[in-house]
Amino acid sequence: MLEESRPIRLTRGELMPTCRHCLGTFTRDQFIHGNGPRAQVCIRCAVEMKIATEEEVANLYSEKLRNARLSLVARRYSMFLYIPVLWTLWGMYISSVDPWGLYFLLILIGLTLFAPAWFFIRSAHFAGNMARLTPEYERPKGH
Repeated sequence: MLEESRPIRLTRGELMPTCRHCLGTFTRDQFIHGNGPRAQVCIRCAVEMKIATEEEVANLYSEKLRNARLSLVARRYSMFLYIPVLWTLWGMYISSVDPWGLYFLLILIGLTLFAPAWFFIRSAHFAGNMARLTPEYERPKGH
């Protein structure tokens, strides 16, 4: 158990602690503040185990907020799922159909080349939306 709860060192020199109940590794602001049974407990486990109330944990993600964040991440990375599926469809079925196989190939090449550029172009928009969907939280002293 001691080995599992050792903090993970980040590249900037910060430590990311591990929750002693769920063994999840989170940033420091995702943990409740306190000693004894409240030490090294993430906010989700603290609310589930009734160590802390939802009002006490200001940065707890509600179900609606968590679903909105998951939807945002899914929309951002979905193109990297669809492009291999389209290439597979083209290789298995559409490549032998003249002239649509060639047209579809040109569109696929364009999408494949455009996807990484679009991913980086929209990164600021994604970061802004994630910041909007992140609850306000002021870190307590010593935390």
